[in-house]
Formats: sequence, C-alpha cells, structure tokens
Amino acid sequence: MKKILQGITLITALSTASVGAQAGNYWKASALDGWIDGYVEATLLLNGNLDATGIDTDVDNGLVTLRGKVETDLDKALAQELAIGVDGVTGVENMLTVFSPGENEDSSVQTKLTDEKVATVVKTRLLAAPDISSTEIDVNSTKGVVVLQGQVKNDAEKQRAVDIAQKAIDVEKVVSKLKVSE
Repeated sequence: MKKILQGITLITALSTASVGAQAGNYWKASALDGWIDGYVEATLLLNGNLDATGIDTDVDNGLVTLRGKVETDLDKALAQELAIGVDGVTGVENMLTVFSPGENEDSSVQTKLTDEKVATVVKTRLLAAPDISSTEIDVNSTKGVVVLQGQVKNDAEKQRAVDIAQKAIDVEKVVSKLKVSE
C-alpha cells in the first residue's frame, strides 16, 4: 500500500510540474507577443510617412496581423515593411484595406512615392538596429538605388548598415558613402 501511495504521489507531482511548465511557456510566449505588438504599433505610429491611426495589430507566436484601412497601396506596403523589421517578428499577414487606391497615380509619382517608402523603411530600420549607434546616417533612394551617407563608428557598423538597406523590399542596389569616424 505504501508503494502505491508513493507511486500516486510521484505521478501527481510530475503531472503538476508538467502543467506548471506548460503554463510558464504559455505566459512567456504571451508576454513576448505583447512586447512585439506594442513595438510594432509604436513603430507604425511614430513613422512620419504613414498615418497608422487606422491600423490594428495582433501578434500570435511572432506572426503579426495588420488590419484596418490605409490611403494608398504604398501605405499598405510601408506598414508591412516596418512590421517585418521589428525584432521577434516571424512574418506578417497584411490584411489592410486601401480605401482610396492609387491606381490613377502617374508612374513618376508612383516611383517617387516608392523611393520615399524605401528611404523611410531603411532609415527606420537603421534607427531601430541595436548594433548601429550612429544617428548620422542619411538615406536617399532613387529608382531602387539606396545611397547611405554619414558617419559610423567602425567597419562592422558600416557593413551592418549596408546589410540592413539591402534587405528592404524594392532595393536593387546599395551605394555606401559611409565614413568611419576617427
């Protein structure tokens, strides 16, 4: 009888520990999703080239879902680019609706807007990158060519800035005119 009680006690203890560990993992994942959600919303709201007041975000296991309304297709793409750039984001499901589509826009205007979107995305990612301390990097974009100018602390920071710029959508080439400060 004593062995049976010990066995039941051991099984009960192990199952309780297992439930506790699962609950701990749930809360850890939930807290990370909450942090990512707040960071994505702040990134969208603080971006000067995007009116994010109509955008709602949800995060589940690192997957960000964007819902709401934006004015142009470029705003929709910009919101997605900004969300993808947040640490911890594993993907973006872009369910934003364009309520005044830019189908009638002249192609030169469209190109200019795309260039502005690319420059904004790259600049935002550079500012958010923890391994780039310089805020003195200018970003210009023309027809998919991004030019980086300014001062950085070292060669590693210079290369990281180039890598970040190359990963943005619509970037075909990156020209680095960055100088290492002495």
